Amino acid sequence: MIRNSLLFLFIIISFSSAAQFKLDAEFRPRFEYRDGYTTLSEPGEKGVFLITQRTRLNASFNDQNRIQTYLSFQDIRTWGEYDLNSTESTIALYQAWAKFKIADRLSLKIGRQEFEYDDLKILSNSTWRLQARSHDAGLLEWQNVDSTLTVHLAGGVNQEDEVLFQDLYTNPAYYKNMGMVWINKKFSNTEISLLFLDLGQQLADTSINHFRTLGIYGVQKIGKTTLTGSFYLQNGSNQADQNVSANMISLQAEVPVSERLVINPGFDILSGTKAEDLQDAGYNETNSFIPLYARRHRYFGIQDMFYVAGFNVPAGLSDYFLKFSYKVNDQWRTRLQTHSFSTSENILNTSDNTIVDDKHLGYEIDLFLDYNPYDNLNVGFGYAHFLPTESMEIIKQRGDQNEIAHFAYLQISYTPTLFKSKN
Repeated sequence: MIRNSLLFLFIIISFSSAAQFKLDAEFRPRFEYRDGYTTLSEPGEKGVFLITQRTRLNASFNDQNRIQTYLSFQDIRTWGEYDLNSTESTIALYQAWAKFKIADRLSLKIGRQEFEYDDLKILSNSTWRLQARSHDAGLLEWQNVDSTLTVHLAGGVNQEDEVLFQDLYTNPAYYKNMGMVWINKKFSNTEISLLFLDLGQQLADTSINHFRTLGIYGVQKIGKTTLTGSFYLQNGSNQADQNVSANMISLQAEVPVSERLVINPGFDILSGTKAEDLQDAGYNETNSFIPLYARRHRYFGIQDMFYVAGFNVPAGLSDYFLKFSYKVNDQWRTRLQTHSFSTSENILNTSDNTIVDDKHLGYEIDLFLDYNPYDNLNVGFGYAHFLPTESMEIIKQRGDQNEIAHFAYLQISYTPTLFKSKN
């Protein structure tokens, strides 16, 4: 059915003299070695090799900038996951939206779409994940004449099926409803954004709690150096019916040492809940910041020890990092990143309900090598080594700090253009 639909679309658009049509694809296999990836190993556990793959077919259509449409189908898998004789469909709709021009500089985009804003610490497409992330929403976009001021308004309502009456929405990965406001202003050497995100999370009695994130993001260029910072607040109440009061502050500098070498020092500090409050059964508040739909793999180490697969850090997280990027030539680039991780508050050991004063969780060293022989082909290698402490064992509630914890991958990303109209 999908093949026939795309063929029909291709034929129709090919005969349109006024339309612009593009058909492209993504082929992304990734070879991984996991041994202490996302969590610590127990004695006797052995590392594992696996291969994952994401394949996409994308079609875009632009009718003289009046109406734009975009379709993206994807298949994601771990090699060996499906029986070769299986008839089960593995193709899913990743994006499907139409964008209508309402007036000059004002448009409405409706359908399944990616949200990517500012430093990607609240809203991103989480592209490292096989399935990535998209949202079913409507998005109103406006820009002023010189494109220095942009305003986005978004909203969406989710149901699990075509229900007839009010029903409980139980998908833990998303929200019952959502509202978002984003305002961005650009100056000559400065950029400032304001973000407001309201997630309606449904309780068992079908009532809705509102989990809110408010933030400011800024970029300042000083000579050749670029400073980037953000500050986010979270309040309201969550799906566990707790009051929320949390924050996150980030700052980093991009310092070109030469034409080839760039250094990035910085930190991310996410608030946590005090161990004494976690011990108090009557304390109905969380102070632990959740980076929602962030590109966690980019910011908190590629070993994905934090805020991945449902693992949050009740005591919060402080990540002080130093990153190096060296451009060998137009095709080769290497990067080195170091992280020092600690909790923001003392740790509650849930196994015996005691408080741990040592906040230090460990160090991570990440090494990358990227090769770009063509504009649409990237071959990337990454290796990460985590050096955990006893406190890391405690927050993970498993593993041995003396066991090796490392991770490696080799990823090929090929994004060919299959067809593009000449209009």
